[in-house]
Order: sequence, then structure tokens, then C-alpha cells
Amino acid sequence: MMTQPLEDMKLRQRIFRNTASNYIGQFIVLGVGFVIAPFILHTLGASVYGLWVLVNSVMAYGSLLDLGLYSAVVKYVSEYYAKHDLQQAESMIATALSIYTVVGLIAIMLSIPMAFLFPRLFSVPPVERSTITWLVILAGVNLGLSIPGVTIWAVLNGLQRFDLANILTVTGTLINALATVAILLAGGGVLGVICVNLLTNVTMQIPAILLIRRTAPGLHVGWHSGSRKHLRQVASFSASLLVTNIAGRLQNKTDEIVIGASLPITSVTPYYFARRLSEVVQTLTDQFMKVLLPLASELHATEYYERLRKLYLASTRLTLVVFLPLGCIVVILGQQILSAWVGAEYGKYAYLILILTVSGVIDTSQWPAGALLQGMVRHQPLAVIAISSGIINLGLSILLVQHLGVTGVALGTLIPTTIANLVFVAPYAMRTLGVNLGTVVREVLRPVLIPMLPTVIILFALRQIVQPSSLPVIALVAAAGLSVYVSIYYLAGADSVERQAYQNVALATVRSIHAYLQSIGSA
Repeated sequence: MMTQPLEDMKLRQRIFRNTASNYIGQFIVLGVGFVIAPFILHTLGASVYGLWVLVNSVMAYGSLLDLGLYSAVVKYVSEYYAKHDLQQAESMIATALSIYTVVGLIAIMLSIPMAFLFPRLFSVPPVERSTITWLVILAGVNLGLSIPGVTIWAVLNGLQRFDLANILTVTGTLINALATVAILLAGGGVLGVICVNLLTNVTMQIPAILLIRRTAPGLHVGWHSGSRKHLRQVASFSASLLVTNIAGRLQNKTDEIVIGASLPITSVTPYYFARRLSEVVQTLTDQFMKVLLPLASELHATEYYERLRKLYLASTRLTLVVFLPLGCIVVILGQQILSAWVGAEYGKYAYLILILTVSGVIDTSQWPAGALLQGMVRHQPLAVIAISSGIINLGLSILLVQHLGVTGVALGTLIPTTIANLVFVAPYAMRTLGVNLGTVVREVLRPVLIPMLPTVIILFALRQIVQPSSLPVIALVAAAGLSVYVSIYYLAGADSVERQAYQNVALATVRSIHAYLQSIGSA
């Protein structure tokens, strides 16, 4: 029988492997998006690009057709696979795939009437109405064909093979980026871009299925073994997640819609880029979050409750360790980044980054709690909190945009997010997991806040002295600030287990580089 220290070591190794692959994959995806976004913007023009953003914001609500099934598949595939019950896992997959197939067809059918209604709902210039109609239809087809494929990605994550999922994601991103550049240079316009996205999304599902067969040879993906038992199980688990997802869309995907309906379409584009920059930090933090749900399901299934408490504290601390220095960078250097990235005319919207990043850190700090509570099937109260926050968010944004413009929309996100997470979510999670406030302050907040002041000082000082205006110089200033935070956290905030893990990572990296250089020298 495996000893507890050996089990803990294997657990940490699995977390590190999955998290590392998530970060590597996401850095590549973000890098590609960062490079290609200005090209698309200047090729299409601000007006057409704003329309594209608006359509994507509306279609983002199509992800609600996920119905919360993605997390259910991840949880139960992980749980059944840990118990070596492949038959139940296969039946769960078939049930979800059958539901997704029907939902995908509905999405395609709904896109047609929506396409003709869309130009009437927003201030679309007459010359662009034909384009926007076809854009909505193609986006709906893309959504409908992608929905069943969600099952495949959920299975890979449920098997805790995030490395394979990331390889496929990076491959698809690179193919899509190259094809997008080619189609725009050939004059394909925004309709050509959406067609490229559609083909890439569908094509990448084929190698994903092949990798599942290779990873779990006895596990089959298909429609043939669905059951009413798993339909009820999925419905019970996913109902509250659906409500939470609706709330998430109200909080994160209505801003551009409110702006597009209340202000000129050209106002959508600068807000979108400011929000994207603030969300980069959340996206990077999310790479660690992805490994928590299947891991929490496994620990809950095997009744390791003390490890769940430790995982809550450690994961919340590490979430803030990732978010806080990156958040400081995008806030303090926001104007310089926007100006160098998409144009000087967008730099004046950097103040939006501050509002949205503060909202982001408050929201993201509770992501570990949400993932663990899902794994324990104790996430239902979070749905009520989330949907209340989402409705208030939408109402405030509609009210404030009339008086404060895009600033009001950003404040409409910040205010309810702060109240929901700090007043309701955090106390509920701590009570459920048996963690008191003193422990959170001692093991989470104090270690991550100690390095903040010197990091802020060095970033402000370098911004004034260097006055960075190009992306390479901005990157150097950001690296200096990040180095200050990481160094101080390592010395004064990290515990002995973390420091040992960092040392092992550094040693493994040096060995890999040395081996690579040796292989080049002997070639």
C-alpha cells in the first residue's frame, strides 16, 4: 500500500505537470492572440472589428447551452476513472454527448432568426447589414458544431491529461492564426475569418478522440450507452452550474452589448481591448484552477477531507501569487501597453483596466473555493449568489452607461462582484471547508501581500525613469517588477514545501537546458 508521503509527492507531481502544461499552452495561445489582434483590427477597421466583437459577445451566451454539463463530465469521468469503473464513465460521456448534439442543432436553428433581428437591435450601419447577417449565421453554425465537441475536451480533462488537451489547443490556435492571416491578405474579410474558425474547431475534434482512445483504451466516446440514471445525475449536478454560468455571462459578456446598444459601435472596440488586457491576468490564473475540479472530485471520492482543506488554502494563496504581480503590471503599465499594442488612441482608456482588474482579483480569489465546492457537490448556494450578482451587474451597467459612458459599465461590474465574493462566497466556502479567518489571513493573505508594496514602487519608478513606449521595453520593465515580487515572496512568503518545489523546478529546467545544449554540441 502506498504511504501518505509518497501519495502526497505523486499528487504534487500531477498538479505540477498539469499546471505547467496549462501555462505553456496558454502563454502560446495568448501570445498568438496578442500578435494577431492588431493585424485583424487594422485590416478590418475599427467599425467592422467592433461588429465582430459585438457578435462574439452575443454568441458567448451560446456557451450557456453547455448547460453546466462540461463540469459534470470532468467531475464524474475523474471520479469513475479513479474507481476503475469505465462502464459508468462511458455511460456518462454518452449521455452528455447526446444532450450536446440536440443542443447544437437548436443553436444552429436559432442563429437564423437572430441574424435578421441583430441589425435592428444594434446601431449597425446600413452598408454592413448584409455582412452582419451572414456573420451571425456562420457564428451560430460554428457554435452548434462546437458544442458536441465540448464533451471530448471534458473527457481529456476528467482523465487529468491537460497536457494532451493543451497540445491540441496550441496546434489549433496556430493553424487558425495562420489561416486567418492568409484569408485576410486574400481579401476574405470578417466572413472569411469566421469560416476559418469554424473549420479549425471542427477539425481539431478528430485528433482529440484519437488521444482519448490512446490514453484510456477501454473508454469509448459515442452515443450508444447513455442512460436515464446519468441524465438525472447530470441534471442534479449541472442545474446550479447553469445558473452560475448565466451569471458569469451577465457579468463578463454583457458589457460590450450594453455599450453597443447605448453608445456608438466604435465605443465597443476600446472597451474590448481594455477588458481583454485585464482578463489576461485571469486567464493565466485559470490555468491552475483547471486542475482543481477533477482533483477535488478524486479526493472527495476517497474521503481525504483534511487534504481538501490544505488544498483550499494552498490553491487560494497560489492564485493570488499569480494574479497580484501580473495585475500590478497591467494596471501600472496599462496605458503604455495599449498604446504600443493597438495604437496610441486606445491608451487613454487605461483607467478601465484598473477598475476591471480590481474586479478581477476579487472574483478570481474565490475560484479555488468554487472548484473545490463543485468537487464536493456543495456548490448549489453559489448559484444563487452568482445570479443575483449578475442581474445587479446588468442593471447597474444599463443605468450607469447613460451617465458615465464606458466607465459606468466597468463600475457596474466591480460593485456587485465585490459584494458577492467578499460578503457571501468567501464566508460560505470557509465555513463549509472548516477554515477560519485567522488561518486565511496567516496562510493566504499575509504571504501574498508582503511583496506588493516593493513591487508597486519599482514599477512606478521604472515607468517614470525608462518611460517605456515599445513592447520589448515594456516587457523588460514588467519582468523587473515580476522578479521583485517573486523574489520577496520566495524569501518571505512561500512555505518550505513551496520553496522545495520551486528549487526542483529550477533544477529540472537547468538540467533540461544543459542536456539540450549537449545534444546540439554532439550533433
